[in-house]
Amino acid sequence: KVSTGGDNYAILAALTLAASLRTQQAVQEQARKEKELRRLRRAGMMISSRSSLKETLETILYMAMEVTEAKYGIIRLVDHSGEFLLTEAFSGERLGRPAVEALRIDANSITGWVALKREPLVVADLSVEPWRSIYYPFDLELAVPLIGASGRLEGVLNMESTQVNAFSKQDRYILQILATQAVVAIQEVRLLDALQGISSLLLTQPLQEIMQSLVAKACDLLNVPHSLLWFLDQDELEIKAGTLPELVGTRIDLVDALAGQAIRTGQPLAHQLGDRRFPDFEFFSELEPSSTALIVPLFASGQNLKTGSPLGAFAVVSRANDGRDFEQAEWDKKVLSILGHYAALAQQFATHLEALRSAQEQRSVAEAFAAVGDIASNLLHRLNNKIGTIPVRVEGIQDKSQAALAQDVYLSKNLEEIEQSALEAMEIVHDSLFHLRPIEFSAVCVRDSVQEAIWAANLPPGIRVEVPVLAELPHVYAGPKRLSLVFVNLLENAADAMHGMGSILISGRILDQRVEVRVSDTGPGISPELHERIFELNYSSRSSETPGRLGFGLWWVKTLMARFGGSVNVESDGHSGTTFVLLLPRMEKENV
Repeated sequence: KVSTGGDNYAILAALTLAASLRTQQAVQEQARKEKELRRLRRAGMMISSRSSLKETLETILYMAMEVTEAKYGIIRLVDHSGEFLLTEAFSGERLGRPAVEALRIDANSITGWVALKREPLVVADLSVEPWRSIYYPFDLELAVPLIGASGRLEGVLNMESTQVNAFSKQDRYILQILATQAVVAIQEVRLLDALQGISSLLLTQPLQEIMQSLVAKACDLLNVPHSLLWFLDQDELEIKAGTLPELVGTRIDLVDALAGQAIRTGQPLAHQLGDRRFPDFEFFSELEPSSTALIVPLFASGQNLKTGSPLGAFAVVSRANDGRDFEQAEWDKKVLSILGHYAALAQQFATHLEALRSAQEQRSVAEAFAAVGDIASNLLHRLNNKIGTIPVRVEGIQDKSQAALAQDVYLSKNLEEIEQSALEAMEIVHDSLFHLRPIEFSAVCVRDSVQEAIWAANLPPGIRVEVPVLAELPHVYAGPKRLSLVFVNLLENAADAMHGMGSILISGRILDQRVEVRVSDTGPGISPELHERIFELNYSSRSSETPGRLGFGLWWVKTLMARFGGSVNVESDGHSGTTFVLLLPRMEKENV
C-alpha cells in the first residue's frame, strides 16, 4: 500500500512529539536527580557539622524526611546487648503519642525485621499480608538498616507517609545513601565524645580506672561484649584491664598468645576463635567458635614498629554470628588503635608521674636530712661529749677510792652500772650519727645484703627464710649497710606479724633499669586501707622495744628507699600474707 503525503506528515509529527516528550522527561529526570544530589550534598554537610550524637541524629532524621518527603520519621539504635533497638530520635506532623519503647530484633515488627535481615524494605500498604499480621503501630513504610563498613549494625532509619504507595525504589536508594552518611557521622561523633571523655581522665584519674574506661569505651564504640588490654612484662603479657575484672593480673607467655602475634608483627590482627590454641582467649568460655577477635599492638607515643618497641596489645571480641568482618574493618582497626594509643599514653604518663614523684620525694628527703642532720649531729656530738665524761669520772673515783668501794658493794656496783650505761649511750649516739650521715653509694649485691640482714635480725627459731634466686640479680646502686638495715626492718616486721611462727620468701627479678625485690610473709596480712598509713612516721610504736635503733619502723624503710632513688610498696588483701615490693636502681655494668 502506498502511503499518502498526509500520512507521512502524521507519522513525522508523532515521532517529533514522542521525541519531545522523551526529551522533556529526560530533562525532568535530570532536574530531579540534580535536586536529589543537592539534597544529599546538603544533608552530608549538615550531618558532618554536628558535634553531638543527639544533634547528629536529629539532623539525619530531618534530612531523611525532607529527601523522601515523608510525614513521620524515627531512628532506633542497637543497644549494648545487641538484642534490642532503642529510640534515639523521632519527628513528624501530628505525631501524637508515638511508640518509642524498645523493640526486639526479630520478625515481629517491620523495624525488627529490617534489623534482623539487614536489608532495606519498602512496604506499599501496611494493611495487607504479610505486614498486617506483624504491623506495630507507628512502624513505618520505608526502612533501611544502618550498617557500618565492618558489617556492624548500628540501628534502623524508618520513614512513613499517610499515603499508600508513597515511597518508591528510588526513595529507598536515596535513603540508603543517606543511611551510609549517617553511619559514618554516628561513628565519628561517638569516637569524638569518647576521646574527649578519656582526655579528661588522663589528668584526674588513677591509671587502673583509665584502663577500665578504655576497655568500656572499646566495647561501646565497636558494639562488642568483651575487651582485653595487655601490657608487656619481659616475655609475658599481663592483663591490665578487661570486661571480666577477675582476669586483671593474669599473665600469659608472649610466644603462646594470639596477642603476641600482633605484637611481633606490629600490625592489627583478626582471628576467628574456632580453635582454643590461644590461652589469652580461653577465659571466655561462653564464646562461640564463630566469634572473632580483633587485636592491635600498642606503641609508645610517636612510635611504631620501625621506631620503637611495643608496649602491649588491645583486643575486642565480637558476638557470635553478628556478621562482623574484622579483617576488612578499617574503621574498627582505626578506633581500637586510637584507644590503644591513649592506653599507651596513660601508661607512659603514669610512669613519668611516678618518676617525678619519686624524684621529688627523694629531693625532699635529702633536703630534710640535710637540715635535720646538721641540727641532730650538733646535738648528738654535744650529748656525746657530756656523756663521755661519765666513764672518765667513774674511772677516777675507782682509782682514788678503791678501799671505800671494796667495803661498800652497793656503791661499787652502781658505779659499774653507771659506767656501762654511759658506754651504751655513747654507742647509741654513734649509731644514730651513722644514720644521719650522707649515704656512700656503691655497687651492692642484693644477695649479700639479704644474708647480712638475716644474720643481724635475730629471728625467732619458728621463722623460716627462703632466698631462692637472688644470686642471679645484678648489683644495685645503694648504700651497703643501709640496704641491709632495710631488709632487717622488713624481716623483723614480718616475724612480729607472724608471732614468731611462719615463713618469709625473698625473691627478685630484673625490670629494665631497675631490680625488684619482693619480701613476702605468711602472716595475717595488712588491710588495704592501711597500705599508705603504715609508712607514716607516727605509725610505728617499736622504738621502745628495740633499744639502740631509731624505731621509725616502715617510715625509715621508705625514707632509705627514697634516698637510694628507689621505692617501696605493699601488696596484701588483708587476709593471707603481705608482700613488700622494693624497686632499686640497677648498677650499670661498667661501674660494678
